[in-house]
Amino acid sequence: MCRGAKSVDLARMAGRQGKQSCPTPGFARGFWDWCASLPVQIRDDTGSGGDIMKRGIGRLTGVVGAALLAMAGCATSGEPQQIASAETAASVARGLDCSFLTEADAAASAGVPNVAHDGVRLDPQPPPSTDPNDAIAQRANIPRSAQPPLTPSQTRILMCGYELDAANARMPFALFVPDNYDPAKKWPLIVDLHGAGVTPLQQILFDGTTDFAQRDGYIVLAPMGFSTFGGWGPPRGTPVLVETADINPATGEKWATNALSEHDALTVLGMVRDKFNVDPDRIYLMGHSMGGFGTFFLGAKHNSLWAGIAPIAGGGVGPNAPAEALKGVPVLVMHGAEDNVVRKESSRASVRALQAVGAQHIYLEFPGLEHEFFIRRGRENLEKVFHFFNLVSRKTNVGPIPQPAP
Repeated sequence: MCRGAKSVDLARMAGRQGKQSCPTPGFARGFWDWCASLPVQIRDDTGSGGDIMKRGIGRLTGVVGAALLAMAGCATSGEPQQIASAETAASVARGLDCSFLTEADAAASAGVPNVAHDGVRLDPQPPPSTDPNDAIAQRANIPRSAQPPLTPSQTRILMCGYELDAANARMPFALFVPDNYDPAKKWPLIVDLHGAGVTPLQQILFDGTTDFAQRDGYIVLAPMGFSTFGGWGPPRGTPVLVETADINPATGEKWATNALSEHDALTVLGMVRDKFNVDPDRIYLMGHSMGGFGTFFLGAKHNSLWAGIAPIAGGGVGPNAPAEALKGVPVLVMHGAEDNVVRKESSRASVRALQAVGAQHIYLEFPGLEHEFFIRRGRENLEKVFHFFNLVSRKTNVGPIPQPAP
């Protein structure tokens, strides 16, 4: 139990009775009708860009009927849930506390640099960048913005924290649970990874996230990943060891920031699975910017966990996230064509790699749109992710796209 008038006992919340809101066939029909008329531009130097989206959609549309049948089972009785791995068991729920979000919390979150790009300036502004090649500095040039008034679903966001033993540090995370949560039923879960310099609260406050989660019946978890620049796990040059951390048994040295980022995400995922009746066949992963790279990395490394992934304005298929490891995971890739922070070529290269191995995928490139505003304040674009997740599950996954004979 945590402090304050709006404190929440997760164990009590997890036992709340209610009626689940299941995805409806109408969402699926609308999604595929919309796919057929997309103003999407896909160009690349190989000349194969036109096939990227068509081949991915062709395979996924073949399983829509089965996916919709599986959705009818979203109200089946629940079974005891297992946490993500034995590694996370020792730290599950130690020091856990949560409280509901307030308007003051949300307003304060918008004043942090590198976020909030709806053009409403807040002072003082971050200093201008003099390095055009510095992506983080470029982001600092974008005006910070005010947080719009909270929607009813956003007032149910939980601001939580727990003790991550490996780091000897307290880790925040944000959590949304639909108000009709019923512990007798299995519920799909989305893990939502933030970008560089963005907090879990700022990530889950992207317009529409909790509204669509309430409508479609999703639990949403936004972890910290050890820090706002943790990176979600991929190695980046010389590891940065954390002096206050324990020894990582995998390396014999203190935990590095990138490893703690992955460890935090998996630990808090295990915690949520332990406390709520999460459907193991409908756990999804999405992320924006740095979180998009993290989505590819964690999606590939823990590919048996995910029913589908959605990297947005990121990239990263390569040595750290081989396309071969994603052959069995449905992927939705989204990128703004005018993104000058993470260039669209990063997603295009990743999509070509997915296409080459026959991975199920859809690529959406948005003409005239940039890095963050199109998704942070573009609920109509974010909704496409929910439509995609409504269609795919581990039970209905029919595997890679058959490749043509040489």
